Amino acid sequence: MSALTPDCDPDLSNCGSPVTGGGVRSTVVLIAVLAVSLTAVSGGASGLVTFTAGGAAVVSALVLGRRAVRLAQRATAGLVAHTPWRSRPVV
Repeated sequence: MSALTPDCDPDLSNCGSPVTGGGVRSTVVLIAVLAVSLTAVSGGASGLVTFTAGGAAVVSALVLGRRAVRLAQRATAGLVAHTPWRSRPVV
């Protein structure tokens, strides 16, 4: 363990980032924030509340979109890595 990488094993075989990606719980919270924000905006709330809720909705949607893109990239990479059509040496 060091001050720069607190998640590293002593042999550096497993090094995690100090800032990791979001999990299921934070994704559920983001979806809830998005739903509440959209409800506040469409529900006829007044000026500052609508502006703040709209900002929260935009930020939540951007973060959720980024997570969806990252998930799709991981799934695609996993499928490509396990396809049988990859070239193999002829024996």
